[in-house]
Amino acid sequence: MGRKKKDDFMDNDDQAVVTLDDFVIESKIEAFCRTYKPLNAWTEDCDVFNDSKLRTYFKAVVCPYGDPLVLYLQELALRGFSMKNDESGEPVIYCRMRRTGEEGDKFFR
Repeated sequence: MGRKKKDDFMDNDDQAVVTLDDFVIESKIEAFCRTYKPLNAWTEDCDVFNDSKLRTYFKAVVCPYGDPLVLYLQELALRGFSMKNDESGEPVIYCRMRRTGEEGDKFFR
């Protein structure tokens, strides 16, 4: 084997660039929006998603590129799932499971 030529190595400029967006899975957002309906306030039959529960649902683990949960929250807010402070002051999303046959998210029709 001879010495490798300079052209045998991949130039760093040609390598794929990884961003935080690569850690966000759109189908998880779609599934959440099809499963849950956003609520403006707490009700007896609602689900409450704090950052820990959202992080678990989306498997949003902080990585060297940042926190993918931030991008998930931005996308959810665009679809009506905005965070509100609960009675203890913790930011949460209030929602309830959609009923069978209930209209799903308008973004995915």
